[in-house]
Amino acid sequence: MIRLLLLSIAAAAPATAQVASSFDAGKALPLAPGQWSYVATPTGGEARFGALLSLRCDRATRTMTISRPGSPAATQTIVTDTQSRALPPNGRISAFDPLLDAVAFSRGRILVSGGSAGVLAVPSWPEAGRAIEDCRN
Repeated sequence: MIRLLLLSIAAAAPATAQVASSFDAGKALPLAPGQWSYVATPTGGEARFGALLSLRCDRATRTMTISRPGSPAATQTIVTDTQSRALPPNGRISAFDPLLDAVAFSRGRILVSGGSAGVLAVPSWPEAGRAIEDCRN
């Protein structure tokens, strides 16, 4: 009985890892607990979803860095209702990248996966868009 349970758990693991490749499949994931906040910084704006996700502007280079604080740098995949793309390991992309528009206007949620952390589903709130706009203006 225990062996059967362990086999079923092992068989379920790959499906969880693949969820981030499909927005529709990601709708079944519960949203992470917490809320977005925004703060203006000397280098541009920063939007944070609790301690789980950060979108930080560097206005001098017109780049945004998407990171999961506390997690080692790794290639992350961002999934929205209109786009899905892997980011470089440093999480830095141009502030004018169309992926950021997809993040700002995603319907209901944004999925982030990669590295040793599981798939993170966060609600799509205006704070992310505000940090993005800070970087573009």
